Amino acid sequence: MTQKTILITGASRGLGAAMARIAAENGAAVVINARSEGALREVAAEIEQGGGEVLVAPGDVSDKAQCAALVEKTIARFGRLDALINNAGILEPVSPIAEANADDWHYNLSVNLLGPMMLIQAAIPHLRERNGRVINVSSGAATRATAGWAAYCAAKAALNMITSVLAIEEPAITAVAVRPGIVDTEMQAVIRREGKTGMPEAEHRRFVAFHEKGQLLSPEVSGRALVMLALHAPNEWSGEFLSWDDEKVRELE
Repeated sequence: MTQKTILITGASRGLGAAMARIAAENGAAVVINARSEGALREVAAEIEQGGGEVLVAPGDVSDKAQCAALVEKTIARFGRLDALINNAGILEPVSPIAEANADDWHYNLSVNLLGPMMLIQAAIPHLRERNGRVINVSSGAATRATAGWAAYCAAKAALNMITSVLAIEEPAITAVAVRPGIVDTEMQAVIRREGKTGMPEAEHRRFVAFHEKGQLLSPEVSGRALVMLALHAPNEWSGEFLSWDDEKVRELE
């Protein structure tokens, strides 16, 4: 099989679903993962109606065995893995450090940090064969502290560092972390819904205003940039933290 295969987590809605559709439109076979099988099947139906190839692979990226199984299913179906897009992520808990629940932090880090690490580990042998790519969906929160978001900020900052270390350790693989911008996704709805109690009022209002003023990015806009990176990012970019709208990223489209 010569068709490239891209594995995308958090693909049942929002940015992940948009990336799956765009990747298929650009000729890639896609493996879509999330916890919600029903929503994944709806995305898969859209892709198949457009003539694309897709594998629905539900599972929880916080579980090591399920991460390994996800990569195994990809290879069993398509025989190759060319790119991994670690998109699954959660914002919660939204609370000050003084009031933080350690169990909530543990799950946040399991999804946002350990999940990508375990998937990368399982995928490395196959990505080496293809001079493949790892695209870690990061955030501006990796470098900009936001009150109430300590768990999320810490996880994304650490994900950036994993990306940098992977670039050193695996020269055959191109690994980049990407800030997708402020996208109109469920995470933004969580901020509007729950942020009022865990964030400073002015900061919460700032995010509410993005929605009210129509300033949130469409998932398709930054999703296209992320897919182009998964398909075409040059190896000399490996280890970098990029923004979806960096000039050199947009030139890939």
